[in-house]
Amino acid sequence: MKFSFVNNTNQQYPSNQVYFTITGQNASGQTCHLDKNGALIPCNVSDNDAPDHLTKNGENWSNYSFTINDVPEIEVPLIISGRAYISLGSQIYLKISNDNNIVQPNTANSSDPNADVYFDWLEFTIDNSGFHGNTTQVDQFGFPIVMELITSDGSKTTGITESRSALFDEYANTVPAEFQSLVQKPYRILAPFKGDFADGANQSTYFDGYIRDMWQHYTSNQLELTIPQGTFIGKVENNILTFTKNDSPDPKYTIDYPKSSEVFRCDGVFATGEAIQKAIQAQISAMFNRHMLENAANNCNPSEFYKNAPANYYAQFWHVHSIDNKAYGFPFDDVCEQSTLIEHPNPQELKVTISWD
Repeated sequence: MKFSFVNNTNQQYPSNQVYFTITGQNASGQTCHLDKNGALIPCNVSDNDAPDHLTKNGENWSNYSFTINDVPEIEVPLIISGRAYISLGSQIYLKISNDNNIVQPNTANSSDPNADVYFDWLEFTIDNSGFHGNTTQVDQFGFPIVMELITSDGSKTTGITESRSALFDEYANTVPAEFQSLVQKPYRILAPFKGDFADGANQSTYFDGYIRDMWQHYTSNQLELTIPQGTFIGKVENNILTFTKNDSPDPKYTIDYPKSSEVFRCDGVFATGEAIQKAIQAQISAMFNRHMLENAANNCNPSEFYKNAPANYYAQFWHVHSIDNKAYGFPFDDVCEQSTLIEHPNPQELKVTISWD
């Protein structure tokens, strides 16, 4: 299928300063980058020192970027776990590790060469069942992106259409004080687990009281949870939230007592075991982020989300300011179909619009 790029930055960045970089895995599971002819090229540690390599802070970096002036559209083959990075004013700096994988940017680290680069990205897979992709604020917000999937029978659109300056102003004026420190002006707004809500940081205990209260509540009460795999009944036993299927008491599916940072990251105790256990854990993690755990009967009712503190108000902000209120504000934001995921078995083109103010 074709990817095309539209520069809607109102000349803040001319098209020869708007870059894209496409990475992902080929059918053999190798980490690859896309060349300008649409071929997937396996990454190699030697790319860091290739003739066209980038240099910053006295260090060499791979260069897989093209401007949308030179390559306004490109044919993209089957690709797994793809990312389309968009960067403005500069290429993105990617390091290839000794095992030929990409070290992803980490702007929570001030020494990362991308810390002063304006960038954002899309996530996607193109496989034999079609296109599956989304915009994301799971790690950060850089600037507004809209992606339109054009298919054999219409189109689907997702993303953010508001101006960047308005979003920064509205974020500062609407989110609670605890979430204000996530703004890294002028470059981005970080996700909570990348900033003050990480382990050891100022807000690292943000969800601790809510976790404690819910564990106490479900020591004497039952949590009924219905998911595609069935209806499950949960109760805290020996400090472990334990679920059994309502028509089959064995086996048991468990969630150990979580840390606040695990709620934001949706990992640790929320990402263990086999498929059914992980599906239950995703639901509970999402309910913590949305402050819905004591209101499980409405766990898929968006009008009830984020009504009470503590909650992931960073994620709520992106839902309020996105097309159809769909956003990927935390890793399990796809629970109850609230994410920006769009799919189609017969994709023709992905039109990516990059905006500023």
